[in-house]
Amino acid sequence: MDMRGSVSSIAILLAVLLLSPCTMDGYAEREAVLVVLEMNIDGGAVSFVESTINSNRGRVVVLQINSYGGYLSAADRIISLMEQSGAVCIAWIPPGGYAISAAALVSLSCREIYMAPGSVIGGVKPSPEDPKVIEYVRARVRSLLEKQGKSNITWIADRLVNEAKTYTATEAGVIGLAIPATDLLELLEREGLELKARVEPSLWDRLLSVLSNPLIFQILLFAGVILILAEIFTVGFQGYGIAGVLMIIFALYGMVLLPVEILHVALILSGAVLIAIELLTPGFGVFGIAGTVLTAIGFTLTSISIPREAVTGLVITVASGLASLTGLFLFIAIKAAKAMKIRRVELRERLAGSIGYAKTDIGETNPGTVYVLNEDWTAYSIKGTIAAGSRVRVIRVEGLKIYVEKLEE
Repeated sequence: MDMRGSVSSIAILLAVLLLSPCTMDGYAEREAVLVVLEMNIDGGAVSFVESTINSNRGRVVVLQINSYGGYLSAADRIISLMEQSGAVCIAWIPPGGYAISAAALVSLSCREIYMAPGSVIGGVKPSPEDPKVIEYVRARVRSLLEKQGKSNITWIADRLVNEAKTYTATEAGVIGLAIPATDLLELLEREGLELKARVEPSLWDRLLSVLSNPLIFQILLFAGVILILAEIFTVGFQGYGIAGVLMIIFALYGMVLLPVEILHVALILSGAVLIAIELLTPGFGVFGIAGTVLTAIGFTLTSISIPREAVTGLVITVASGLASLTGLFLFIAIKAAKAMKIRRVELRERLAGSIGYAKTDIGETNPGTVYVLNEDWTAYSIKGTIAAGSRVRVIRVEGLKIYVEKLEE
């Protein structure tokens, strides 16, 4: 046996072990993001978890849960998002915290559950107590436990769902449902994680959470339909229809029936329509300002939700080029709209009070033709019938129609 070769091999092995970044448990440290899910499990929570996962690809998600629960559909959506992203999820219930009902279901979808002293988990019984829903939730809990590798404790599903059983940190540790941990630092050390970021729900997420309340989204649906009908039966564009469509889309998202991307697109399209109306219709700038705000919000929310690795140099270049081209077209459109408004105002001012003559008979309800400012115009009489050949004066202008009176000879 070659002793020198053996010594060299041992030296290389020691060097690799010493130079490799390891934790106390012998695992290389991985980057983690702490996601503070201290809110109802609803549409706002779905938006929050989705945007956080997209912006933290490759990081372990430590889900700090402190919630009384919420809606089964939202919990299912969060679980699906976690599974589709491939992210490693670890649930953390802080000291005195609670993961109840739908929040407990989200916790069970994680690879491990860590519970601090004074925390509780459970109460997964759905309300109202529909037998089909109860059976579904029970099967869901069993499948999540099996996915965690805890097939030996699937009997817990019956107690969590049928009896709405709640476990303390100690009880959950004894039956193997969770791992007791004094604090977050202990969790990170045991999992070999290095915390790189802490993320909390934004104001937008909390707004969506409010919209997910059944009372709120039902009122939004009702108001949205009323506004759309008001737009249909009102002469001229008033903006009610766009507000109504947005209300209905917000309501559908609050019911977790639409993905958040549809919400972003609706904001952008609504903004574009309002900007176009502002360009085509003389006004006070209200539509233009509202359209710009809605468009900015839509693009900002979309940018936040895009994964960091998806924002490549090519994407930035193409997006910048398209934005510049759009800005150029918008600038040209604004200039053209201003010119049209100026010409329209000048012509109206010139017509008012101008003198011409009737080329045909003109009635109050039967229009005729008058010749004013070297052009033929469709005209109505403001009083009686004006015979052809009579001299007339323009009293007012409405679009391409003018109203005239007869001048006495």
